[in-house]
Amino acid sequence: MRIFDSHAHYDDRRFSDEFPGGYRAALEQSLRAGVCGIVNIGSSMKTSLSSVRLAEEYGFVHAAVGIHPCDSQYVTLKELDKQLTEIESLASHEKVKAIGEIGLDYHYDDTDRERQFYALSAQLDIARRTGLPVVIHSRDAMADTIDMVFSNPGIKGVLHSYSGSAEDVPRLAKAGWYFSFSGPVTYKNAHRPRLAAGAVPEDRIMAETDAPYLPPVPHRGEINFSAYMEFTLSAIAEARGTDPERAAEITLENALSFYGIGEDTLHG
Repeated sequence: MRIFDSHAHYDDRRFSDEFPGGYRAALEQSLRAGVCGIVNIGSSMKTSLSSVRLAEEYGFVHAAVGIHPCDSQYVTLKELDKQLTEIESLASHEKVKAIGEIGLDYHYDDTDRERQFYALSAQLDIARRTGLPVVIHSRDAMADTIDMVFSNPGIKGVLHSYSGSAEDVPRLAKAGWYFSFSGPVTYKNAHRPRLAAGAVPEDRIMAETDAPYLPPVPHRGEINFSAYMEFTLSAIAEARGTDPERAAEITLENALSFYGIGEDTLHG
């Protein structure tokens, strides 16, 4: 079974702090578990740069670059504009396959929605100019995220770690959007993501870890990494009435298509 992790953060300091051997050991164990490709996702200027360096180090790793909605609030508007210019420049790198993760996050009380909308709009414009797809983060903001999708026709994107309803899937899929599922689809009371995973058209579904976050059952409470993808794929397969091998196959095919990644870059 060949497995593609469409969204991970191996440059996160938790790998150096908590994983024996660091990110290199995590990647090596993942390869032995059947993982053949990974997209490492930026969430700030710093992590976008480190994602590109990681992709340069490993042929089977690719990068996305972008400013996370929460990170957009940690700098001045002048500095944010400077970073956005640098993101667009970095997007021309041959290993950069998407703009992300970008989006909206209303989880915290001090959320600056105006700043988040500014950063998201600017990065959607970058995606439009570069022709790259976008990786969307949406937490407690699905209604505004959906409005954003339909106000930006022609941009290809994925709703990462999809937390929306199954009812919203058909119109989003019709608009050309993809849906990626992570560890929560395995959780006992996670009826919403399982229903959504069952509703997504076969050519629009992807799988991810969001490593080191959102570990699947039976590894909740641990640091997440791509070797645990098998549990997420099993849950996706169950939701879709198929087997894990088929779930791995279609999510791999869709990830390659979405990101524009060639089979020749895969491991094994």
